[in-house]
Formats: sequence, structure tokens, C-alpha cells
Amino acid sequence: MDSKKVIVMALNDELESAYPPLNISIGAASTGADVVLAFSRNGINILDDHYIPIPSKGKEYLANALNDFKATSIGDLLSIAVNLGVRFVVPDIDVPENKIVSELPFEKVPLKWLLNEAAAADLFVHF
Repeated sequence: MDSKKVIVMALNDELESAYPPLNISIGAASTGADVVLAFSRNGINILDDHYIPIPSKGKEYLANALNDFKATSIGDLLSIAVNLGVRFVVPDIDVPENKIVSELPFEKVPLKWLLNEAAAADLFVHF
């Protein structure tokens, strides 16, 4: 059986936008799917080694709720994704080289490549 291809885009780095792409990527990878997690210019901060997720205005309660719930940290979710083989990519026209501060494995790809991969994927989602 061929593995499914899943493309997930992280479009923003607010707290409520950081968890969904990671959770979906990890869930899909755990089923054996070939997963690509792409980070846009507004989502790239999630890869930053010093990223602190800040909730959007009006959603400040989320930080406390996730802490009280003992939710897995963004950093731990990134590590789990790496261990499951999720491929991290950044469209090359979207992010300047000096903006990416990460020790995580990622590659810069042409935007056209990412769009073609998304069009051919079994599932394409963005948050």
C-alpha cells in the first residue's frame, strides 16, 4: 500500500495557530504518511530555538489553559515531528535567510515546488 502524502502549512505563529499544524503533522506521520510541514513568513518563528508562543489578542486565557492542561510544549512537538520523519520546509521566497534561527532540520524550497506538492497531496491543510 502506498503511503499517503500530507502537506501542512503553518501560516501564523500565534499560540492558537502553532499547535494545529504540529498536531496534524504528528498524527499523519504516526499513521505512516509522508508529511511535509511548511512554514510561511508568519509561521517561521515556530522553528526558532527561542520561540515563545503568544496568544492572539482576546485569547490570552489559552496560555494558562494549556499550562493547566499540561499540554505538550511546541518544542517537544517539533522534536516528536522530527523523530517521526516529518519534513520541515520553508518557501525560499517567503523568508530571508537571516530570519531562520533553528537547529531543527529544515530545507528551503521553491514556492512552486510546495504548491505542486500541495496539489498532488492526498491532504493539504493550512492554519
